[in-house]
Amino acid sequence: VCDLQGKNSIFDTNYSHWSSRNVQQMRDAAFAWRAADTSTERQKIFEKYGVRWSSMWLLPYWDPTRMLVVDSMHCILEGIVHYHCRHVLCLNDTAPKISADGFRHAYDWPWEAYHADNVSSDYAVPQKHIAHISKIHELLCLALEGSNSLSLLGLWNRLDRIGTLASLRYVAFTLGLVPCQLYISPEISALYAERELARHSEHGHVELPIGKEATRKSHIIALLLDWRLNRELASTARVIPTNTPETMQHIRFVICNTKRPSWVNSVPMNFGSNSAGSIKANEWRVLCTIFLPIALVTLWGDDDGIAPPSDDSDEGLLFQALLHSMALFQAT
Repeated sequence: VCDLQGKNSIFDTNYSHWSSRNVQQMRDAAFAWRAADTSTERQKIFEKYGVRWSSMWLLPYWDPTRMLVVDSMHCILEGIVHYHCRHVLCLNDTAPKISADGFRHAYDWPWEAYHADNVSSDYAVPQKHIAHISKIHELLCLALEGSNSLSLLGLWNRLDRIGTLASLRYVAFTLGLVPCQLYISPEISALYAERELARHSEHGHVELPIGKEATRKSHIIALLLDWRLNRELASTARVIPTNTPETMQHIRFVICNTKRPSWVNSVPMNFGSNSAGSIKANEWRVLCTIFLPIALVTLWGDDDGIAPPSDDSDEGLLFQALLHSMALFQAT
């Protein structure tokens, strides 16, 4: 309902700069989407205007910029609260930024989850290959410099081994890298030629087909690696110790030992572990209004009866994280 669009503005919370969308333009786009003859044409309309057809547009007074309400279950509990606990506070056992085989993560990226209804047939991924997408996402976030880092060749080999053509094409599509790119770094072009010559020595001379549509797996991997080189090669951010084993153990202790009324629903006692499964909206509500406030206040808000310091020490930053968390939890 506002003019913010695209991943570059996904974290823009300065609402004073937000502006409402043109309702008539949205209405025209919705009717154009309904009248479109092909799914490709509909996808282009959706990508440009962010609007699909809804029967609500038959109402002459329908104005989504003024009449939509926040869905507390999906937007707040399964959206903001989930994101804050999992990705800001990192309250889960797998949160330390290390891959399963010991390589460090360099950065986070707002990856786009795969939904078949939102993808044109050109970039559709077979059901059995959808699981590869998240693995490609993880690989593209691994560090390429410093300790526990992966070499560029090692990253290429892993993408080649784990990714399928369809899954790699989809990831490249979400990053705006396909159908083609007019420039690829010399380092990636040389690596492409080296690998292709090793596999097809009879060709004698190989060049990366820059400017041509990427249809082969190796070409798409080259595009992804070129994109990766323009991201952080190694993590430089200071990590606040919000997800230590002691923190997770204390949260579970609070969940297990807090006496609650019978009408308050239970939550997984192994919260944060893989075996806990997906947390439902009602469980997030109970967690963020009862168990997490008790656990985090006693951990980060009390220093032997004294308020934590207001500085840039770990204790001071944990206290600031607590204050921000409580502000969010109160909004639920």
